[in-house]
Amino acid sequence: MDRLVHPDLKDVSLAAALHALADPVRLEIVSRLVACPCLNASTACTDGTPKSTISNHLNVLRAAGLVETRIEGRERINRLRCVDFDARFPGLLATVLANKA
Repeated sequence: MDRLVHPDLKDVSLAAALHALADPVRLEIVSRLVACPCLNASTACTDGTPKSTISNHLNVLRAAGLVETRIEGRERINRLRCVDFDARFPGLLATVLANKA
């Protein structure tokens, strides 16, 4: 079984966090996770983006400490680490989401 790596947020740089939030698809995934706290790759986007692309974007979000993933059977369920992320980067996530175009 795959072992998913979830970084300690103290090890995540501001540059990594901003990179993860800079992509429109990843920002859409984060927005959807705010609205629905648990998503898999199939439900993370609705615009026809391939599941493999969504999985890659989720990997970037996980590496930046924004997403925590747990495995349930054949599914990977993702949740946003809002509280932890906001403790590391106060106000960043709320500011980015409030100003997304």
